[in-house]
Amino acid sequence: MDEETSAIPVKKLRAIRFIEQQVLDVPREVRLLLAMQFLMNLSTFTAMPLMAVYMTSHLGLSATVLGTVFTIHLAMGRALPIVTGPLVDRFGFRNMMVLGLLVRAGGFWYFSFGHDAFSIICATVFIGLGTSGYESALYGIFGRQPDAIVTRVFILNNFALNLGVVVGPSLGALLVATDVLMPFRIAAVFFAALGLFSFSLGRLDKKYASRSAITDSWKKVFSDLRFMSFLAVTFPWWVLFAQLFVAFPLLATQIDGRETAANMVFIANGVSGLVFVVGSLVVFKWVSALRMTLYCYTGLSLLYLLGIGAGTLPMLLAIVFAYTIAETMILPAIETITAELAPDGSQSTYFGALGLMWGAGMAVGSYMGSWLVLDLKISGVTWLVYSLIAATGAVGTILYAKAFIRN
Repeated sequence: MDEETSAIPVKKLRAIRFIEQQVLDVPREVRLLLAMQFLMNLSTFTAMPLMAVYMTSHLGLSATVLGTVFTIHLAMGRALPIVTGPLVDRFGFRNMMVLGLLVRAGGFWYFSFGHDAFSIICATVFIGLGTSGYESALYGIFGRQPDAIVTRVFILNNFALNLGVVVGPSLGALLVATDVLMPFRIAAVFFAALGLFSFSLGRLDKKYASRSAITDSWKKVFSDLRFMSFLAVTFPWWVLFAQLFVAFPLLATQIDGRETAANMVFIANGVSGLVFVVGSLVVFKWVSALRMTLYCYTGLSLLYLLGIGAGTLPMLLAIVFAYTIAETMILPAIETITAELAPDGSQSTYFGALGLMWGAGMAVGSYMGSWLVLDLKISGVTWLVYSLIAATGAVGTILYAKAFIRN
């Protein structure tokens, strides 16, 4: 027994050292950007878990307005990179990072002073604009990494994001106890600080000097049949991914009766992502990104069928925990395939096109999640719909593989 007990911290230490080595094996500037990703997501999730609850419980906004706000936030943040991405590929990274972070800071600050649908929607526009600028630059750099480490970079990126998901909601829960608007204002301060720091990152434009004309980048994307087909395969995932921000927090609040239950969803999501990051780093050494996409869709389809009987908060959190395992695998898989298909010098544009599909799927998912949870209110139907969407993704992955992959 003593040996087993003493072996537990040794295993944890090995896992920590393994992750540390994976981080040290990527370039220094990538490590810096990964640290910024953690701080960025910490800032986001200090406020994001409380947005839906604040708009419905404190402002009395309808499900339609709620869906509109999340659609604007997610769609602009993901769809606009089809414009900002080519700008990054043509003119460089630093200025777009600075602009994006400062605009996002302004959006969260304005949100904290909004008291009606119009002002909340306007604030959301700024938040979405900021996201598109910052992430176009960031993923353009990640996509330019060598094939030998590109998957690892995206896994570590997911790890950094999940670490922010764990810390951010906890900070938000502490802040909301003092003032319901404080999480949004603190998030604005964090983003402003990151934006000012980004002025020092001019060396990124010198190191990653490959450039493409704006129109050439667009032509490459929209004439690439294989990539456009792959984007269609990702659409069901983005619809399901939206539920992490809409349906899951709302369901948790309805089941538990407390606003802080929404934070527990994101904490469960973040903890699961952290726990399984080591597994994902190992698994991708043996499983291709496309095959992983198929496995994740299939697993989610089965998982959501179990959700039909999820009537308690612990059961819902268990589903979120299991869902995050798939999220931890499928996100780097999708990003790896995108980086592999993108020609050198057009990576930001290709990720912008991925963001466009991301935004479209999230827009559909936001409205769908709001309507299913707030208006339909039939839990079994909600989970069945999600299961069928995941099954559609699995079928699409198989069809894509048959069309474009020989083996």
